[in-house]
Amino acid sequence: MLHIDGSMGSTGRGQRLHIWERRKRLCGYLLALTFAPLPSAADEGFFVGKQPAAVRAAWNSVYAFVCEGRGGRYVASAFLVGKRENGKRADFYFITAGHAVDDCRQPNRYLTADINQPRFESDGITRAPRPARLGDVRPVQVDDAYDIAVVKVTAPTRTPIGAPLQIGHNCNDALRKEIYAIGFPGVTQRKSLKGMSETKRWSRGKFVGLGRAEFRGAPYTYIASTVDSLPGSSGGPVIDEKGNLIGVIAKGAAAPENGFRYDVDPKNPGDWQTFLVPCQAALRILQQSGLSSAG
Repeated sequence: MLHIDGSMGSTGRGQRLHIWERRKRLCGYLLALTFAPLPSAADEGFFVGKQPAAVRAAWNSVYAFVCEGRGGRYVASAFLVGKRENGKRADFYFITAGHAVDDCRQPNRYLTADINQPRFESDGITRAPRPARLGDVRPVQVDDAYDIAVVKVTAPTRTPIGAPLQIGHNCNDALRKEIYAIGFPGVTQRKSLKGMSETKRWSRGKFVGLGRAEFRGAPYTYIASTVDSLPGSSGGPVIDEKGNLIGVIAKGAAAPENGFRYDVDPKNPGDWQTFLVPCQAALRILQQSGLSSAG
């Protein structure tokens, strides 16, 4: 084994050190290729790096809601909306998808900062820290109309979580403007993305307009957007360029099996991609939970 102390005692030793460093860099490069996500045009709208300022600011506030057991697991998205401190402990409140809470029959449900993280940092040598995990997830309020829910976890006050997202009072301020979604899209469920790992990602699109959608036999007003989504994105936040929450991902493409029907034209790809729960509905469930948008 070669011991490296940073000195260059002889020409031979300097050459050996130089070769060792080259091998180490090459090894790190190959490991990085093996374990790190590779952004490319094949991402089809789902990204990890090159985040806009608003996405970067909200990134650490978005978690995965995981329901896990021997029968497998499913993942939805969640985001922090409130925090109540009580000495060294605090209650953290998240909004997530209502069906993720209602349908979870597995013994383990938890929130985690990320899933399927690489084993190593980008240098290919340093082991990456395990993502934070918050257990004992408790439902607080479920909005059956819009399929969103508030859940609570209790953890040490100094748990490293981003700030609660601010919910806009007027979603229409973002009409026809660029918006960003953050969450945990199940990219392996799309044929062209099967080689990619499941992890936290962001996507961009536009607030197209308002549309009426029927869900569970009743019509509701949703935000029609061009942000991409996949199973696992449900419950994730959609923010504007200022970082204000303007909607929550509800459903993607309408289909007979999910009982979703849109008033917009599903054959026009520029008309819609994903429907969002409007910010007003998110504010309402916070009020019903005894919380404020400011957390």
